[in-house]
Amino acid sequence: MKKEVKVLLFGKTSQAKKEIEALFHEVQINLENNYKDLAHKALKELDELVTKLNEEGQLKEKDYTKLRDKVDDYKRRMAGYHH
Repeated sequence: MKKEVKVLLFGKTSQAKKEIEALFHEVQINLENNYKDLAHKALKELDELVTKLNEEGQLKEKDYTKLRDKVDDYKRRMAGYHH
């Protein structure tokens, strides 16, 4: 389950995109350290942030699709990831 997350998902980064990258990083670090509850919490925050930013029009459709795919991939990989 140790798949590298590209830290910079975007070239020029806005504050919103920096928040997204930080949450992706937090999910990855928590997974690597086997902090299951924290990984799930960070993933939930990431999912909500991506949805919110898309609804507010702060993400281009291409970026949203790429981010949504990554969030959904983490959800699939973490589906049975519990204590």
